[in-house]
Amino acid sequence: MAKRNLSLAIANPLMKFILQSPLHRIASSQIMLITVTGRKSGKQYTTPVNFVEIDDFEDEGLLSVVSHQHRTWWRNLRGGAPVTIVLRGQRRQAFAEVFEEQAEVAERLYDHLLDVPQFAEPLGVGLDAAGEPIRADADTAAVGKVMIEVWRE
Repeated sequence: MAKRNLSLAIANPLMKFILQSPLHRIASSQIMLITVTGRKSGKQYTTPVNFVEIDDFEDEGLLSVVSHQHRTWWRNLRGGAPVTIVLRGQRRQAFAEVFEEQAEVAERLYDHLLDVPQFAEPLGVGLDAAGEPIRADADTAAVGKVMIEVWRE
């Protein structure tokens, strides 16, 4: 755990720098910055996250993010909240909502993987003969995860 915390302490600031610089293209096709405001503290927290673009975000689309429950950044999104994102080098205002309930996370994760099956393997989800995610694998992969959906305001 200490090793992971150390790598996050190094990787996250580096990724924040890259994603806000002209070098963002090396990572911004799959990683964005999301800034949430603490409900109690009012402090802003910026976190790099992997995302999948479900529909064209520029055209009222939707971004999907999977995170671990033990991470804390997403908790301020309970019930929905405005966020600022840096997507492909552009800062935008958006709205995000987190889904925590196990069955809902499993369903959303399965739908997420239907859109982007290339993300199945890193999550431990196999694909069937038709190239679709195996539902039981998606259910298992959803354990300990939350789904966040981000859309334009």
